Amino acid sequence: MKLEYQKISFTHIDFAKITALNLDLFPQNELVAPINLSNNIYANDENLSIFSFYNDKEFVGYAAIYSYENISYLAFLAVCAKYQGRGFGGLILEILKSNFNSIVLEIESLDPKAADYLQRVKRSKFYNNHGFKDSGYKISYCKMTYSIYSNFEFDSKQFIDMFNLFKSKNYFDFKFDMA
Repeated sequence: MKLEYQKISFTHIDFAKITALNLDLFPQNELVAPINLSNNIYANDENLSIFSFYNDKEFVGYAAIYSYENISYLAFLAVCAKYQGRGFGGLILEILKSNFNSIVLEIESLDPKAADYLQRVKRSKFYNNHGFKDSGYKISYCKMTYSIYSNFEFDSKQFIDMFNLFKSKNYFDFKFDMA
């Protein structure tokens, strides 16, 4: 299995597929902050890279990653339903890791009381299996708390600075905590 990929812009024809995939897979609050692909705040930001992935020229999914100083923030990674559970998400992560050295991401905190707790555990195991570890830090915004994962020695100062940049562009508030 081999994936082809390309960096695309907000005006690329496949960006509509990304928007549709987002609406299918992500809760509304996760589409708002800190990176919002549904408005033009980041349309001309050279630090945001959006990659679309293809299997035999068929759209499989996408990833949006924001580079800031020495870290890259994986804002979104999504795989179309028909390709989920078949290794494509892992392939996308491997491609991203070969293009970006220090990747940080967040997943919903593993709260046993959450309605989607088992899905959160599955997501955590997926990232663990691909070299990402829980940093021990949490961030809260839009009424959700997320655990911060990285594939490197996590630098909280750079991460907070990056989120302050997002806050200044996207006007959302966040709280950063040690777990």
